[in-house]
Amino acid sequence: MVKKVSLKDIAQKIGVSTALVSYVLSGNEEKGRVGKDTAEKIRQAAKELNYQPNHIAKSLKTGKTNTIGLIVADISNPFFASIARGIEDESGHFGLTTIIGSSDESTEKLKNLVDVFIKRQVDGFIISPPDHSEETIEYIISLGIPICLIDRHFDHVNSSYVITDNKESMQTAVSHLIEMGYKNLAFVAYKSSLQHMKDREQGFLDASSGIQSKLYKINFSKQQQELGQVLEEILNDKKADAIVFATNTLSVAGLKYLTQKEIQIPKDLNVMCFDFSEVYDFFYHPIIHVKQPIEQLAKESVIALTQQMKDNTIQKKVLNSELVAKTRA
Repeated sequence: MVKKVSLKDIAQKIGVSTALVSYVLSGNEEKGRVGKDTAEKIRQAAKELNYQPNHIAKSLKTGKTNTIGLIVADISNPFFASIARGIEDESGHFGLTTIIGSSDESTEKLKNLVDVFIKRQVDGFIISPPDHSEETIEYIISLGIPICLIDRHFDHVNSSYVITDNKESMQTAVSHLIEMGYKNLAFVAYKSSLQHMKDREQGFLDASSGIQSKLYKINFSKQQQELGQVLEEILNDKKADAIVFATNTLSVAGLKYLTQKEIQIPKDLNVMCFDFSEVYDFFYHPIIHVKQPIEQLAKESVIALTQQMKDNTIQKKVLNSELVAKTRA
C-alpha cells in the first residue's frame, strides 16, 4: 500500500516547519508571513511528492465540503442533461463539486436523494422539483441549507429560483400560430400543479381566447399510453389544424406518433413545441418551438446558490426565452 504524503513529509523535504507548509497549502501564506521563495519551494515539493489534501479533515475543520447536490427530474431528458452539464461546469468555477441525481418526477425518490445528499453534508442544493414536493423543499429550507430551484418553482415557497418566462413565451408562440392563420388549436400537457406547467397553460389560454381551442392533459407516469389516446382523439375529431405541446418530451413522442400515422406537417396539421430538441434538426420540416436559455439557466442557478451560501440572500430570476419560427409552407 502506497503511503499517503503528509504535511510533515513536505516540511522535512525542504527543511521548514509543518506550520509553514500548512499556511502555504491552505492559501494563507500571507497570514503566516511566509516568504515568496519559501512558499514556491513548498508548492513545488508538494507537487513532486504528489501531495493530496485530506478533504475530510478540511471539511471537519471548516464545516464545508465544497459540494452541492443537483437533483433534476430526469437526467436522460436532453434538457436536464444539458442543465446538469452547465451547472457542473459553472460550479467548478466556484471550486465546488456537483453530485447529481434524478427524481424521475417522484416525490418519494426526491426525499430519498435529499436524505442521502444531506448525509454527505452538501453545502447546498439545486433542484428541479417534481409535482407535490413542497414539503421536501421546505424541509431543506428549515435545516438552513441553501437551495435554488431551477426550471420550476412554487409561488408559496420562499426560496431562490431561476426559471424562464413560461407564460409570456407560450403566449408569444401561440399568437404566432394564430397570425399564421391557424384557428383551431389543441394543447397537450401534463396533469400538474407545478407553476411552470400552469403558466404555459395560461399563456396558451390567453393567446387562444379568440379562437377555437381544446386542452388535453395526461399523466406523466402513463404518458406513452395516454399520449397516443389523446392524439388519436385529436386526429379523429378532424377539427384541430395545429397542436401545441407543452414540453419537449411530449413533442418528440408526439412527432413520432404523427409520423407513424403518416400525418404531413404542416400540410395536414402543424405542430408547435415548448422547448428545443435535437430531433427537430433531423425532422423533414422546421418545427416552431420555444428555445429556453439552458446555459444561462444553469449559470444563474449556481450564482444564486453561491450567493445564498455566502450571505443568505434569496434571489428570484426569470429569464427570457426565444421563439424559433419559420413561415408556413
